[in-house]
Amino acid sequence: YTDYFGIDISKETFDVVNKNGKHFQFSNDIKGFAQFKRIITQGSICVMEVTGIYHLCLAKYLYSKNILTAVVNPLRIKRFSQMLLRRNKTDKADARMISLYAQDQKVDLWKPAPEVIEQSKDIYQTMEQYIEFKAGLKNKLDALKSKEAASFLIDSVTNQIESISKSINTLQDQLDSLIKTYNPIMLQNITSIVGIGQRTASLLIIATDGFQYFDSSKQVSSYFGLAPTETISGTTINGSRQITKMGNPLVRKKLYMCSLQASRYNKACADLYQRLLAKGKPKKVALIAVANKLLKIVFAIAKSGLPYDREYKSYITSV
Repeated sequence: YTDYFGIDISKETFDVVNKNGKHFQFSNDIKGFAQFKRIITQGSICVMEVTGIYHLCLAKYLYSKNILTAVVNPLRIKRFSQMLLRRNKTDKADARMISLYAQDQKVDLWKPAPEVIEQSKDIYQTMEQYIEFKAGLKNKLDALKSKEAASFLIDSVTNQIESISKSINTLQDQLDSLIKTYNPIMLQNITSIVGIGQRTASLLIIATDGFQYFDSSKQVSSYFGLAPTETISGTTINGSRQITKMGNPLVRKKLYMCSLQASRYNKACADLYQRLLAKGKPKKVALIAVANKLLKIVFAIAKSGLPYDREYKSYITSV
């Protein structure tokens, strides 16, 4: 590339440093985007970290102007800066570090997710917040009833629970409609897996953009932090195997809840669960293994375009 623009973004502004170390600062709005565009030379690449929602508007603007853009995991930048023994922590220093990272490491070009995926993510996140709030209200209602609180207070909480329940159902219907327009066959096939419900299937499609950027189930497991890792060094460090817990925690939570049902009613998962218990593994470890198994099955079903076959038996396990 002709130049490497490292970008550190905050709510109000974003700092930019090019490959020569020259620093710029712009407002994080359309006016600042246009000003930044004027200094970008042909063949340059703009690199930024994932910063919640703050980076999205700039990334989409640059993409719409056909400017090469990369959005990288902040952990990669952090590890890179640690390798260089960086001491300063400022917006300018962060932008420079991102520029240096892009010059030293291969970065993948970014493109926005389809509008249906972005809208589905917003709906799902809102729905999850409603569900958590509803659970808190239910606990409060139980506490009020146990202490025989005033009836008007109990009625108020009850009405709130009913209202939130209606909102959740409305959002779920809208989410189902969006996913069906995006990839109805994949949604139907994934929900045919014993242990995977409609809500979890929708989440997996949203979180992976329909699995289109994954080539293997191992990549998916690593992406969601379900891949086991091992820590052994010399004779003094002999750590046990455990999952990395990187990636989307909501996906791990949902898959773990699904594993509770799959370990009982999905034959492939139940066999794995019982086999691990027979080896003396703790139940939680066995359930996490089942969650990983479910994710691999989901990936295989999504890629094959076929519904789940309960009687399917892998050739590898049959020989």
